[in-house]
Amino acid sequence: MAISVAPLQAQSVNTLPAVTTVTFAAGSNSSTVPGQLATGGRAVYYVLAKAGQTMNVSIAPAASSATFQVFNPDATLEKAADGMAIVNGRTLPDAGPTDNAKAWIGAIPRDGNYLILVTAGPGTPGSAAAPNPYSLTVSLQ
Repeated sequence: MAISVAPLQAQSVNTLPAVTTVTFAAGSNSSTVPGQLATGGRAVYYVLAKAGQTMNVSIAPAASSATFQVFNPDATLEKAADGMAIVNGRTLPDAGPTDNAKAWIGAIPRDGNYLILVTAGPGTPGSAAAPNPYSLTVSLQ
């Protein structure tokens, strides 16, 4: 009796995009994280915040095309086919996809890990995808 064994098929694993945790030095309530994105690129950060705190998020330099969105703790993170981060969920008021936020202050509604999605804007037609350096500053009061 012969036994036939089919070859194993490799299954693709949709790993999540890299996420950077915003941490605070002992005794500090503010942290600045440097970053760099290509035109149209995205980076994801998360920060643990508690209900009742005030979060202040800003991105510099002002001339940078980078903007950000702040998502509620129940947001989910996925990796698109092109490897880019996709965040699904609701944003906090005035920190959504159409707000083009460079600075934001808001009250934290509940405890949790808040996702911050930084996006480098599109370049001008015919321009090279030059790196776009930025600094993301987050503080909690």
